[in-house]
Amino acid sequence: MRIYNTATRQVEEFATYVPGLARGYVCGITPYDHMHVGHGRVYALFDMFRRYLESRGYEVRLAINFTDVDDKIINRAREEFGSEAYRRWRDVAERYIAEFFELAGRLFIKPAHAYPRVTENIEDMVSWIARLVERGHAYVAPDGSVYFEVSKVPGYGSLSGQKIEELVAGARVEPEPGKRNPLDFALWKSWSPGEPWWPSPWCPGRPGWHLECVVMSAKYLGVPFDFHGGGADLVFPHHENEIAIARAYFGVESLARYWIHVGYVTVRGEKMSKSFGNVVPLRDVLARHSGEALRLAYAMSHYRKPMEFSFELLERAEDIVRTLYAAYDELSQALADAGDADREALEYEKYVEGFRAALEDDFSTPEAAQHLYGLARYIISTVLHRVDRISRETAMSILSKYVEMADVLGVLERRRVPRELDDAIKAAVEVRARLRQERHYPLADYIRQRLASIGVELHDFGPRTYYTYRRRPPAS
Repeated sequence: MRIYNTATRQVEEFATYVPGLARGYVCGITPYDHMHVGHGRVYALFDMFRRYLESRGYEVRLAINFTDVDDKIINRAREEFGSEAYRRWRDVAERYIAEFFELAGRLFIKPAHAYPRVTENIEDMVSWIARLVERGHAYVAPDGSVYFEVSKVPGYGSLSGQKIEELVAGARVEPEPGKRNPLDFALWKSWSPGEPWWPSPWCPGRPGWHLECVVMSAKYLGVPFDFHGGGADLVFPHHENEIAIARAYFGVESLARYWIHVGYVTVRGEKMSKSFGNVVPLRDVLARHSGEALRLAYAMSHYRKPMEFSFELLERAEDIVRTLYAAYDELSQALADAGDADREALEYEKYVEGFRAALEDDFSTPEAAQHLYGLARYIISTVLHRVDRISRETAMSILSKYVEMADVLGVLERRRVPRELDDAIKAAVEVRARLRQERHYPLADYIRQRLASIGVELHDFGPRTYYTYRRRPPAS
């Protein structure tokens, strides 16, 4: 597999430090406002990346953080709660973190290995800052704030491809008392009245933004880990500053081996932004369209390129999703019509091979989606008309590979057995297998019939039994 690495500006072979284990960190939300379509694109695409790695046999250990204390959260609390903001700022963060999990579920994003929060790791951050000050990579300002000294770290600007001299000359930042260089950034921010604070050796305050991700990724993944991701807007200064801190603290060249960034979402050619007034809330989109259609719309643009959002795009994606389900449902039902032997060869493997090749080549989801859709149309136009000329095992193989492809992109998710039924069905299948071994066929057939009554179809191939689930809730 080859993937574009922002740090080297090249497409490189993907290899992990520990064979079979892929450790990744994706920058999470600052929970002060509703998620928008751009947020959804980042997390859906990294979910597809994670699913593909898992399909290739990797164990994926993925961490996504929450910046649950920040100026934006505090300001939103002041707008909502006035003088009570000091006590109720956490209410803001908790509300939008809850929304994150709700919408991630509706987008069929698999749970991460860890969701670290800033407020749960402040003691670790204070220890990191103390060590950076001790080593001369950070300094204490007169008000007790602590700044990271960018000039002390070689190679600053390498991720974004910028020279430190040019950055200093073009810097446009608000003056901060005690800051030696306009590019230096806060590791610890001194307390101001009406703000939350934590104790430190320097002053009451709270950690700076760039430090938090380094501390939490190192804690949950170790350093260096395999891939670090986020939106393209995080390349500079956030990810650049993360690398600088890691170089100073660990002496490593980079925090992660691969830096993977997702392109902007645009509306009528302009980047989605509050300043342009063109932000599309994710909740509003999912109220009108299925999570699978939105995932497919995301997949139809290459992850590194801008994605032009429109509801017309989602309508087209919904049509494709309906085709995907039609192929799945009809082939599932037609399995009973398959024979005992193959009397005709079907050319379905080209779609499977094309799908894999596309994802191996810099994770080209647009081509992968085309191959998935192509296989769905092939199932409908060809396989279903010739199912009596192939064995049930071949028909099940086509269905299984089709489902494996769909699973990587996170579509056909509503075909799954509801979680509350999954364990019960597996237990029933195991009991039925034992009954068949002991030749209690009437009881085994009774279990098959009862499972069929709730939409679970069993398919026996020698000692192994597959099942498909055909009853699913509506998209909304």
